[in-house]
Amino acid sequence: MAPDTPDRVPHRYMEIANDLRDAIARGEYQVGDRLPGENAIMQQYAVARMTARDALAVLRHEGIAVARQGAGVFVTSRKRLVRDSTGRYSRTAVSTSQFKADATNSNQLAAWEHVSREVAATNQVAEMLGVATGEPVMETVYRFFADERPIQLSCSWEPLSVTRGTPIELPEGGPITGVIARMDSIGVPIDRVVEKVTARAATPAEADGLDLPPRGAYVMVIERTHYAGDRAVEACYITFPGDRYELTYTIPVPALAE
Repeated sequence: MAPDTPDRVPHRYMEIANDLRDAIARGEYQVGDRLPGENAIMQQYAVARMTARDALAVLRHEGIAVARQGAGVFVTSRKRLVRDSTGRYSRTAVSTSQFKADATNSNQLAAWEHVSREVAATNQVAEMLGVATGEPVMETVYRFFADERPIQLSCSWEPLSVTRGTPIELPEGGPITGVIARMDSIGVPIDRVVEKVTARAATPAEADGLDLPPRGAYVMVIERTHYAGDRAVEACYITFPGDRYELTYTIPVPALAE
């Protein structure tokens, strides 16, 4: 049997990843064990090197394997970062970011990078914020890391008609942490936050930014909007690798009427 090509057997790498995942579940490979390398997979399954590489990348993306430079790919314990809704959107002053709190609670080291700039609202951003297309907004792009591994991307927009000339014009430029506390400081009290959660295939840019396999990777996306009355004062897209994150929601249930 001749080695395959990506065009000829597009999902072969997923079948191999499934076989390896099942072998891990059966206990054939324990935490710390080395998985078959690319050459071994190529020989066993009669596939091309790219297919073998993609199969191992799927397991790394899922957080059940880790690559060690010059040594191979090894089984690791799955350690998800938990994003808990409890108290997430509170007026209580916080001394650190919610992401850092999530990482700390999951025993992981948090880090992030960000860039803010004034841009004209695109049609999509304008619709989310309820402003005119082309209206100036402050865009902030983030990439978050847990234990030095990229784990979250986000992009937020705030209408400069709300924040222009205030101490919070730059979201990361002042001493106040969190959208609610920042808006409170300029007299714009937020009264609700709406989150919409979806899942889809990762874009090439997301796969690159999150160190995902180039094929077959899926992400969860939260579309979040902060409102002060009828006015949207912040909109954001948050993107997570589906197998590195756990979303936990605590939803209060009203008491029975007496």
